[in-house]
Amino acid sequence: MRFRKATGAALIVAGVFVAASASATTAQHSPVASPDPSPSAVVSTQTAPNSADMMFVAMMIPHHFQALVMSELAPGRSHDDELLAMANRIDVEQSVEIGSMQGWQGRNSLEVTDAQQAYEEMLHHPEHLEHMGMASPAQLAELSAAQGTTFDVLFLQLMIRHHEGAVRMTIDVIVNGNDQFIQQVATDMMTTQNTQIHQMETILANKTP
Repeated sequence: MRFRKATGAALIVAGVFVAASASATTAQHSPVASPDPSPSAVVSTQTAPNSADMMFVAMMIPHHFQALVMSELAPGRSHDDELLAMANRIDVEQSVEIGSMQGWQGRNSLEVTDAQQAYEEMLHHPEHLEHMGMASPAQLAELSAAQGTTFDVLFLQLMIRHHEGAVRMTIDVIVNGNDQFIQQVATDMMTTQNTQIHQMETILANKTP
């Protein structure tokens, strides 16, 4: 039975090969060439956003907003200069990225996501928070109440997990998205956040036994 299936598959492959060869021969001798697509059509096909691009941006904007909320808790609670510098970088970088993603939505005639409103709505969906590596309201309250090393350790644990969630999201849109701008944004974001994960893991290792 296996031999027959293999033989049938081989015949199909051979048939496809013969058909392809005949088609190529016909095309070779055909006096009329197919018109090349216009440059604008090629660009449109290559860069048109799809649902994966749109979903990535709509979800990453509130995801980034939580990173701002967490980072802005660091001054006044942490006394670690390295951690404070990291929190400041995250705050600046992700603020810029939110603006960039909102600008992309506007250029593509999409509804522009209100970062704070979308974030506050997301807090009511614990399954989304879990899937995206985001902190729960209870974890945020605990972080807000912490001071010193206790704050540092919790901040690093939560932010590492938060970054890991973002990296998973970037991989998904790189694989499934279509828009060139979003591909570049996601690639840069993945590189930056992977680097910061390693940096935060080093800081955390120095604060925990």
